[in-house]
Amino acid sequence: MNTTTAKNRRIRIALLNLLKTEYPGALDTKALQFAMDNLGYPMPEGSLHAHLRYLEEKGCAKLERREGHGFSIAFTYLTAMGWDLLDGHLKERGIDEEL
Repeated sequence: MNTTTAKNRRIRIALLNLLKTEYPGALDTKALQFAMDNLGYPMPEGSLHAHLRYLEEKGCAKLERREGHGFSIAFTYLTAMGWDLLDGHLKERGIDEEL
């Protein structure tokens, strides 16, 4: 496994673990980005969104955007499938396989 693949898997597991702290609630994507920076995984918004989209496509997270008068806030939720993955009840290639 190359270093980029391993790093991507660590990032995805870290994201799921952060989301787990708010389950069944959501985390604001900006707060999630700040938390990842504090964990040593600084990334631009586009990169974070790519990882979150990947997790959403795998069924482990749910992305939601709320808009109002002149503002837009993005939230991310952990799904039950994401929790099961963290607890070892499921295996998912690209996320938890052989870290």
